[in-house]
Amino acid sequence: MQPSSTPERHGFHRDSLGFAGIDSPGFTGIHSPGLARTHRDLPGFQNWRLLGVSVLQGSPNELCSLIWRPEMAKETVENPSKEVKSRFDELMETKVTSGSSEEEKKELEEKFLGLRRVILFSGMGEPQRNPDGETNFRGQVWKLLLGVLYQDKKKDPVEEYLKLLGLGKATKYKTRSGESSYKAIRHDSFRTLKGAKLFDIKTEEPKVIRVLNAYVHKARKPYNQGMNTILSPFLVCMNEMDAFYCFYTLLEKMTPTYWMGYKNKGPGTDQGFYLGAHAACRLADKVLQEVDYDLHESLMNNVRKTFRTQSPRKFFHKLYTFRHMQVFSLVAKPMEEVMQLWDLFFALGMHMHVVAYVAQLILIRHLLMDENANLNNLLTQEAWPKVNARAVTSVTTFVMPKLSEELVEELKNHVTDKELCCKLVDWDSDTHPTIRGRAKSDAETKDTSDITKISAVAGKEPGKVHRQLSATFSGAASEGGVNACKMS
Repeated sequence: MQPSSTPERHGFHRDSLGFAGIDSPGFTGIHSPGLARTHRDLPGFQNWRLLGVSVLQGSPNELCSLIWRPEMAKETVENPSKEVKSRFDELMETKVTSGSSEEEKKELEEKFLGLRRVILFSGMGEPQRNPDGETNFRGQVWKLLLGVLYQDKKKDPVEEYLKLLGLGKATKYKTRSGESSYKAIRHDSFRTLKGAKLFDIKTEEPKVIRVLNAYVHKARKPYNQGMNTILSPFLVCMNEMDAFYCFYTLLEKMTPTYWMGYKNKGPGTDQGFYLGAHAACRLADKVLQEVDYDLHESLMNNVRKTFRTQSPRKFFHKLYTFRHMQVFSLVAKPMEEVMQLWDLFFALGMHMHVVAYVAQLILIRHLLMDENANLNNLLTQEAWPKVNARAVTSVTTFVMPKLSEELVEELKNHVTDKELCCKLVDWDSDTHPTIRGRAKSDAETKDTSDITKISAVAGKEPGKVHRQLSATFSGAASEGGVNACKMS
């Protein structure tokens, strides 16, 4: 049966899906009011084609400038969600056409930069459950930041999604184990974020199955473990169709290397998939080494002693880091805090999740530096400390300007550059004394007292981390310090 051309198709009633012959719970009827509600009913949606908004990451200097301005150290916003909505509405009301002047287009870009900045410094508040299954305000902002605006008038997104669902079970594309993608999806779907307050898999599982199945058909590649986890935040704040297109954009356009395979070419690497995630592990290692050499060496020595290995990085990545890189921090809890970190990732680029992971390590530095620390009691998925999104965001923005421009470029590009990722997964400084010696030499010239103070504050009152960093930046600004200069 072909999808109905009547308005009822927007509700996704069972009769319009054409799944009468499929008895899977994943293909039962659903009702999703507001499914076809897009940015077409907002006056400024056409502006975003001019901006090319999909990923506006900017140059390293621009990124640092965006992240912090010294005069913002004392700024507070009483109602973050209201402030973001005000910036959002202002953007959508701005009239810009292809015939507009360069000044008018630049004004639009500045307003968009302002929206990203207020998201970064004030956030959008804690996400709430979305029992109606409609796209709420956070979902609309995420769509803007991802560039999912259904601008192609030749394609009706509802019709396309229905057509993908009409293709039935995704059995054509096989996983590494040889089973069909549909079967692999069913193996993982019921386990998606069990116990999460915002996401009830008992009621959301049919949506998870449908969206993942449609993704396999559209991407023409097999399902990989972890995709179900990455999908869940979109289903929290969006209707099913919006969640599908945002999920597809994130995987295929913003982080395509994360789902590529690679071959074993060097020490410390394994043949497999998730190329970008393995490259991100190397980058996390480099970030930590640049900003906190002492913590990096303490962790490596701990792993070396505990596991009696000469390749501590390989063990550390495999045991603790990889899963965070694979699903963009969603192994951490609670989900409502991690979703606020995703606000940061979408506002500044998905590469920021690597730095955010390092920020979380810095926040528990006081525990990790103990020579008797049991890392399995601190860093495994089950033991990972609860996330405080504002503290992590503050430390992330503090760390970024400390990174070399070369490393910032690698962070930005690894999400899309396969060749770079292949080089990163082949890199292992354990076998390159020169590289390791240079890192140690660089570390000796850096002052890590601020990081030590941050960790001490976090150990007692995580909520005060933002204020601690504000004081640090205010001091740097008043003294004309290096941090303020580097970010201007």
